[in-house]
Amino acid sequence: MTTKVSLEDIDLSFPGPAGSDTRKVIYENFSLQIEEGSFTVLLGPSGCGKSTLLNIINGLLKPTRAGGIVIDGEDLRRKPDLSRQMAYVFQGPRLLRWKTLAQNARFGLKGLGVQPKAKWDELIEKYFTAVGLRDAMHLYPHQVSGGMRQRASIVRAWVNEPQILLMDEPFSHLDEITAAEMRRILIDLWASEETKRTIVFVTHDISEAAQLATDIVMLTPAPSSICLRRKVDLAWPRQLDSDEVIGLEKELRHAFAERAGIRF
Repeated sequence: MTTKVSLEDIDLSFPGPAGSDTRKVIYENFSLQIEEGSFTVLLGPSGCGKSTLLNIINGLLKPTRAGGIVIDGEDLRRKPDLSRQMAYVFQGPRLLRWKTLAQNARFGLKGLGVQPKAKWDELIEKYFTAVGLRDAMHLYPHQVSGGMRQRASIVRAWVNEPQILLMDEPFSHLDEITAAEMRRILIDLWASEETKRTIVFVTHDISEAAQLATDIVMLTPAPSSICLRRKVDLAWPRQLDSDEVIGLEKELRHAFAERAGIRF
C-alpha cells in the first residue's frame, strides 16, 4: 500500500524544571509510516506523546530535529499548505455555543477554505444526514446531548473531506454506551466511502483500539518508541464478546505489560 504519512528520525524534547539543565525527552530517532486509507490507532499510556504526534503530523508543533515530515512524498516543512488536506477532532467537541450545529460546520468550512462555497450547504446536509443529525443541525450545542455534540464535531471536520483525519481521544469523555455508538457511526462513515480517508486515532483504551483499528501502533512511555505494530484484518461491526476481538485485546494487554512496561 501507499505511504500517506512518513515521520523520519524525529527528536523532540522540552526544557525541564526552572533552574534545571535536564530536558524531558519525548522522542529520539522516532520514525513512523502510516498507510493511505488506513485506520491507524496510536495506543499507549498517558504522557507517551500520542497527541504530540498528531500535532507534528499537522505541523502545529515543530520537533527539535527531524529527518522528514512527509505527506504524499513531500515534506510538510517545505510545503506547509499540505496541512490543509487534514482535519482535527479533539477530545471535546469545542463547538461555538452561539452557533447552531450547522453553523459550526460552516465555520469549519470557512476556516480551512478548501471547499467551494457553492458546495457548503450540500456538504453540511450530506454529512449531518450520514451521522443521524439532519433533524438537529439547526439546534444549538446546549440543546443536544454530549454524543450529538461530538457527532457534530466529526461533521465539522468531515465536511472539508480531508484526506487525513486526526482524532485525539474523541470519545474519552463520553459514557461507554454513547462511546460505543460513536465508534459505530465513525466506522460506518469511514467505510461507506469508496476512497477511504486516512485516520490517525489516539487512545489509551485497548478495547477501543481493538474495535476500530486496521493498524495498531503501540508506544512505550517517554522517551517513546514503537513496541508493537499490529495489522488487524477483522470485519465490522466487531462484537466485543467475539473470540477474535477478545483474543486481540488479550494480545494487546500482554504486549502492554511485557513490552511497554504497563501493569494492569
